[in-house]
Amino acid sequence: MFQDLTSLARRLERAQAFQNERFNQAAGGRSLPVGGGFAHFRGEGHPLNQALGLIEAVTEPDLKAVEAFLGAPTVLELSPGADPSLWPLLARRGYRLHQFQQLWMRPLCEVEPTPLPTIRIAGPGEVSLFNRIVSAGFLERDDWSDLEPPFEASLEVDDAWGFLAFVNGEPAGGGMLGIVDGVALLSGDGVLPRYRGRGLQRALIRARLAFARERGGDLACASTAPGTASQRSYEACGFRVAYPKVEMARD
Repeated sequence: MFQDLTSLARRLERAQAFQNERFNQAAGGRSLPVGGGFAHFRGEGHPLNQALGLIEAVTEPDLKAVEAFLGAPTVLELSPGADPSLWPLLARRGYRLHQFQQLWMRPLCEVEPTPLPTIRIAGPGEVSLFNRIVSAGFLERDDWSDLEPPFEASLEVDDAWGFLAFVNGEPAGGGMLGIVDGVALLSGDGVLPRYRGRGLQRALIRARLAFARERGGDLACASTAPGTASQRSYEACGFRVAYPKVEMARD
């Protein structure tokens, strides 16, 4: 289906960068355009302070501006589609390997029906519920009702939706979907520990794929850490590796 990794990376990296830009603006963050993508700043020490979508050439003055904008550590999320001149520049400026990710993709042709668990879009009054449920899943907690989420996703972003999963009427998990230029971006999957092993994440994935296809999407992508349960769920739903990604950091 795809012959040119650079063209594929440009499309997927641009979609991810613009999706994150939407959420960054909704959260009151600041942005700095760089290399065809953005550096996003949410506040001192925020875990989502990073630059991504860097596909075009980045000069040393550009990189110094990003470092001043983000502060320490400066984290760059990079793909194999990044301009080759960036790698020696990072070495000269003392960047280190922070962590790896895998970017997964699948075409949005026929999508399998959603299994038994009830999946629906979170309503305007369910922002707190959505954020607490997803955060509890990430934090390995079942007691979500009094949880203070470490950071929150907005449900008032254009072309983005929060999905909730229920078991016997009880909230059990959730995940985000955004659509940018026909690319469906699945992120923020979280399932409460006591409801795992029932296929809830796969149900959430399939529900979002079907929703995106109905709205004209032709390609879906998601990022996971290598070798995780989330990776297995996405593979079970027809996703295949698009390319590995690396986070580089400078302290």
